[in-house]
Parts: sequence; C-alpha cells; structure tokens
Amino acid sequence: MTSDGETTREEPLILHCFADYGTESEVLSDFGNVIRVGIDPKDTNESAPIKADAHIEEKEWDLPIEDGTTFDLGLFHPVCSRWAATTSISGDPDEHENMIPSARILAEKYCDHYVIENVPRAPLNDPVVLNGRMFGMPIEYERAFETSFKVPQPPREKRFLTTDGSSEKAETSSFFFSERSREWWAAVKNYSPRSYPKSHIAKNAIPAPFIYYLVRVWLMVYEDEQGISEGRVDYSDYNERMDIKRKSEDNRQLDEF
Repeated sequence: MTSDGETTREEPLILHCFADYGTESEVLSDFGNVIRVGIDPKDTNESAPIKADAHIEEKEWDLPIEDGTTFDLGLFHPVCSRWAATTSISGDPDEHENMIPSARILAEKYCDHYVIENVPRAPLNDPVVLNGRMFGMPIEYERAFETSFKVPQPPREKRFLTTDGSSEKAETSSFFFSERSREWWAAVKNYSPRSYPKSHIAKNAIPAPFIYYLVRVWLMVYEDEQGISEGRVDYSDYNERMDIKRKSEDNRQLDEF
C-alpha cells in the first residue's frame, strides 16, 4: 500500500467483508493488499477500511469502490446468529436475517475466488469444517467454510493440546470467554491483543491457523492461474517414486553393477 493509502497491484488484492474489527486482516495483509468493509469499521490493522453494509437485498447494489475492481480473494463472515447454538437456547432464530446470500452475491460480483465462513449448521455449500483440535489448539471453535476452490478436509482429531499435555477436553469455550484474559485468547488464536476487545477475539475472530490453512490452498490455485507455478516439479508422489527406485536398485542383477 502506498503512503497516501492507495493500494498497489503488485500483490494480490483481497476483499474482507462483514469486518468492523477485521481481525483476520492481520493474516490476509501478509499475502496482499486488503480492503475491509464494515458498518462501523475500526482502525485496527494495515487493511484499508470502507464504511458500507455488505448485507444487501437488491442485486444491483454496489460496494463503494472503483468501477471494474476485481479482487483475487474475498473473505466473508456474515453474522451467524440465525444458526448459533446460543440463539437456539435463549432466542428466536427466525428473528435473525440470513446474510449468506448477500455474501455470495458480492463474492461472485467482485472476487475471482472467495471464502464464506459461518457456524457448521449454517446453509453453506459443500463446506470444509475446521476446529481447534486440527491445529493443536486448546479450544474447539468449530467453523465451516464455503469456498470457490477445493479445500481438503483435515482429519477429525480427538484430543486438544492443553497446558497439562493432550486431553480429550478443551481448556475453555468462547461461551465462557471471561474465564481467560484477552491476551490468552489472542495467544490461542494467534493475533495481537492490542486492537480488539476480549469478547470479539474470543467469540468472533476466526483463529489465524484456520486462515493460514485456507490461504495456503488458495495460493496454490492463484499461482497456477498466474503462471507462477509453471515448470514447478510435482513432488506429490515423491515418496512413492523413491520407494520404487530403492526397490529397483536393491533387486539389480550383478551384471548391472
């Protein structure tokens, strides 16, 4: 990004919507220039905030950005209250809007590729589901991600990493976020604690390891499309090829030496 706040196109351009605090932009900004859209966007990190409502009802609605702008990647996390476990316990889910269709409209209009995040019970298309156990974290924080590119589903690990070693029980849950400090939640989710309220980091921020995993898969697609991966050696079957080579050498005849 230039000194006057303008973005450059030497790096990927990334759109981050439903993101007043935009904690995840900390990770996204490592991989491109990030424009962040929120109703009340806070000045929290390197991303460029835009004040706008990403929940739209009319398909002709536009984001307040330059005409013709296309983003290489979009990350959307529409409000999950309609499907959240806490809403089903103490509230009426039907009182909360389904904002996922709005995210899809913006994603398809502005982005080459996209990720839409929500709780696992939300109506996402063929989502990959990630949780803390998959990344050695002490919390569950299970979330689902609809993506425009194929993301491998990691295996469902059974144990958490706690201060007393591995355990079948999580140290705490975002339902009981007050049990731990803001710094603890920031350390667990791998973000800076300085710019965000504790409740937001605990309840709303997608753990940074989840974002890194999704971005790594997207970058493989991006590199193929940009021609960056042209000529790259395919090591996906390296172990299998080496096993065949070793067996062939072990079974050579004497006249082959």
